[in-house]
This record gives sequence, C-alpha cells and structure tokens, in this order.
Amino acid sequence: MVQLYLFLAALVAIPVIVTRRYGIHKKEEKARFKKKIDERVQELKKTAHEDTLRRFKEEYKKFQKRKRIDPTEYNILVKKAEMAISKKQWITAKQILIQAIAMAKNEIVAGLKLASVYQQCNELNKAENLYRRLLEAHPNYADIYSNLGQIFTQKKKYKEAITTYARAVDLDEKNDQNLIALGKLYVILRHYDSAIECFKRATLLKPREVYYLLLLGKTYEENEEDQNALFTYEKILTVEPYNERAKEFAQDLRIKLNSLAAGH
Repeated sequence: MVQLYLFLAALVAIPVIVTRRYGIHKKEEKARFKKKIDERVQELKKTAHEDTLRRFKEEYKKFQKRKRIDPTEYNILVKKAEMAISKKQWITAKQILIQAIAMAKNEIVAGLKLASVYQQCNELNKAENLYRRLLEAHPNYADIYSNLGQIFTQKKKYKEAITTYARAVDLDEKNDQNLIALGKLYVILRHYDSAIECFKRATLLKPREVYYLLLLGKTYEENEEDQNALFTYEKILTVEPYNERAKEFAQDLRIKLNSLAAGH
C-alpha cells in the first residue's frame, strides 16, 4: 500500500519538477537573449559614436580649411571697403569689413578700418570694444593705443586717454601727433610741465612746425615761463616772419616783461 502511495506521489511530482525545470530553462534563455540584445545595443552605440566622431572630425577639418584666409579674397574686400570709406558710405564699409574680419578675426588691417568707421559714425563703444579685442592679439601696436586715446578724449575720460597715449608714445617715440595729443591732455588737466615736455619733443621731431611751436609758447605762458614763451615766439618768426599770431604774442610778452622790469 505504501509503495502505491509513493508511486502516485512520484507521478504527481514529476510534472511539477519538469514544469519548474522548464521555467528555469526559459528564464535562463530569456536572460541569455536579453544579454545578447544588450551587448548588440552597446556594440551599435559604440559603432555609432565612432562613426559620429569620425564625421565630426572630417567636418571640423573642412571648417578649418574654409576658415583659412584667402589672401586674394581678403584683399579684395579691404579694397572695396576703402572705396566705400572714401565715398563716406559708412554702412557699406561696415558690412564689407565685418565680412573681412569673419575671414580673419585678429587680422589688424580690417579691424583697424572697421574701428575707425565706428569712430566716424560716433559708435564709440563699438570702436573701443574692437580696439580692445585687437590689443589682445596685437599688444604692442601703437596705433591701437592712440586710437583708444582719441575715443577716451571724446568721452572726456582724460586720465584713461593720457594712459593710452603715453603707451602709444612709448611704442612709437617718433610719432609727433601722439606727443601733441598727449601734451594737450596734460594742458586740460593743468599738468603744464608734462605738457611742455611733450610739445618740446614734438618740436624736436618737426622744428619748423609752427603750430607745435605756438602750443609750446602758450603752455610756457600758462606755466608762467614768460622768457621761454617769448623765445619760442621769436623762433616762430624766424621760420615765418609774417606770422601775425606770433608777432602779437611776442609783443604782448615784451610789454609785460618791460613792465615787470620797470616795476622793480
């Protein structure tokens, strides 16, 4: 009887065991299938990434190649801009120069011309920003400092203007116009000794430039150096004997000096 019960129990257990083993097998099969799918997905992702990276590098090389300056095209644009500037066609000039700068971001010629056009159009902030950007690539370019000095003078930022003009003079000691501009700024701030030094240096560079001598003479007067002022006006009269302003200034000083002498 016991054996019968064991036999019947075995008959019942066998399907259960088989079913369980089948279920385990199916789970394992699904897991293996999922693993293969995941591996395939990762493989495809890697391939796609490598392909994307390769295409990006190719496109970047093409972009860099296009970005290089074409000297002929660049020069043509600059010439067109110069023509527009000569006709005071400011909008056209700006458009052309912006196109040229796009070809060569830090190229000095087009950059200076565009900044100058901004100045002509009284777009001083744009001009200042462009000059500052150019300075990053060309930190020892004297003309940029002198042009910045002009902008600061127009904005009445005289101390900043003095700093930039002084730098321009350091970089180009033979530029008489920078010396004159710097001297005028010192006069505005009543730093007459510094102004006199600038004007003297300018007259050494151009000894027959009457305008420079007149500036020097008047600054001597402002600094109460009447003898030096008179000497300067007399020097003008050796260059231009009929210069009426120099005659007038010299005569006034002689009267003043004679009066002071008589008073003593």
